[in-house]
Amino acid sequence: MAALVLLAGCQKKEQAPAPAPAKPAGPAIISAEKNSFAEVTSKLDPGGNLYLYLGTEQVLSGLSNRLSAASNFLSALPDIPGTGRQTLDTVFAVLGGVVKDSGIGQISGLGMSSIAREPGFYFSKVIVHHYPGQNAGLVWSLFGKSPHPLKQLDLLPENTALAAAFDFDLPLAWTHIQQTAQALNIPDIASALDKLPAQFRQRTGLDWDATLLSLGGEYGLILTLDPHKNITVPIGDKPLDIPNPGLCFVFKVNSDLVFNRVDQALEDNPLLGKLLTKVDEPGLKMRTVAVPIPLPVDVRPSLARMGDYLLLASSDTVVREIVAVKSGQKKGYKTTDEFKRLSQGVPDDGNNFCLAAASFGGAVAQIQEKTMANENMDPAALKSLRQLLQRATNAASYSVGANGPDGWEAIANGSQSLQMAVVPAAFVAGAVAAIAIPNFVKARATSQKNACINNLRLLDAAKQQWALEHGAQSGDTPTMKDLQPYFGRGSNGKLPVCPDGGDYTIGPVGEKPACGISGHVLP
Repeated sequence: MAALVLLAGCQKKEQAPAPAPAKPAGPAIISAEKNSFAEVTSKLDPGGNLYLYLGTEQVLSGLSNRLSAASNFLSALPDIPGTGRQTLDTVFAVLGGVVKDSGIGQISGLGMSSIAREPGFYFSKVIVHHYPGQNAGLVWSLFGKSPHPLKQLDLLPENTALAAAFDFDLPLAWTHIQQTAQALNIPDIASALDKLPAQFRQRTGLDWDATLLSLGGEYGLILTLDPHKNITVPIGDKPLDIPNPGLCFVFKVNSDLVFNRVDQALEDNPLLGKLLTKVDEPGLKMRTVAVPIPLPVDVRPSLARMGDYLLLASSDTVVREIVAVKSGQKKGYKTTDEFKRLSQGVPDDGNNFCLAAASFGGAVAQIQEKTMANENMDPAALKSLRQLLQRATNAASYSVGANGPDGWEAIANGSQSLQMAVVPAAFVAGAVAAIAIPNFVKARATSQKNACINNLRLLDAAKQQWALEHGAQSGDTPTMKDLQPYFGRGSNGKLPVCPDGGDYTIGPVGEKPACGISGHVLP
């Protein structure tokens, strides 16, 4: 291409011909097949650096039929034993049922868009669409059936660096796991699942079903970084000071079942009971275990019940911060300018959210920078790696996902365009396919070759044993029936068959057996 440009530049310039008159636009083509283009694109924002629609009706609606066809094809292959065929039929039948129950076949289209609100700040959307009323399946119920206020945002301290929350119907998931296991009809799996409730009771003292019902279907994570207190991270020869982290797992609950059981277990433990501190206040019950070993991080494992939430935190300080924010005694992350900027145009109601503050990216960047510095990398390579990681480590984002009347919608603001996720992912997927497919074919051929050579070894050993027992001379040639009694236990007395379809030649005593496939040669 460069040569063409140079040649074109060296040629004598001629007067460009007058442009041809524009042809009148023909009538727009209307799709002869039903699709959700209008429904999906009406929710997207054109004019940005990413705008995508993918219709999936024709592909996903017949997915169960394609699985059935694949099952029939594999079962028709000649080298699959009877038990293998039965297993394949069972697996594909179950897989078809899982696909049907999942609701994936009801997805009519996917859409994505990303547009810059301002330089370096993007508003992005992801749409997973179904037509109204076609939402029977796990995809549309397991992770929340309808949007609701995201109350876990009200728990975030002002110094929150990373947070996430999502709906998940654990009893529903357990029911479907049991049903799938029964359909598979694999004794080991069925037995393990049957024993699980009894094992859970033995180890925890709680009833499995009652524990599942005590959970409220919402789960979350909060990571804070205290800018007023640093800790030292030992990285190489040059330790790094970062803000003190605090971690809390959040569970919505319907009762005190889990809290009371843990409380009793801590009291009954002779060692932990001495280190236990109890707090029983209006609106807060907390149990904290002191750590007798000095640590650079503030660690005092704490379990607390606050309102509808069960909190499992790295320290009672984190719990106190969350309680103070929830009660309005302290400002939370929702009051910060960063959150107000990140939440522009993002819905207040949803079934999940994910937040990464700039402080989190900054801390990751510091750790990466210090790690790279300690590796004594080449200056040019270090500069390139810094440029590569710069956008990823200085990012801030906030997204909300909601299961609405016509499918899932995820809406986000952040310093990363959705294009930065889709384009590299597509490139990586293509590269992986380009590498994996030939290697898979090569690996299959190598496996068949090795299996055949192993068969030739069995034949050679059987022929030598036959020759010894029958006093055969060089040049005597046995039949396959003669050698059958001498095959080892691994073959169960069956005649060896080349997995690639080659024909075996036993050959006379003193010569190696051979296969008709080129390359299948006994060393």
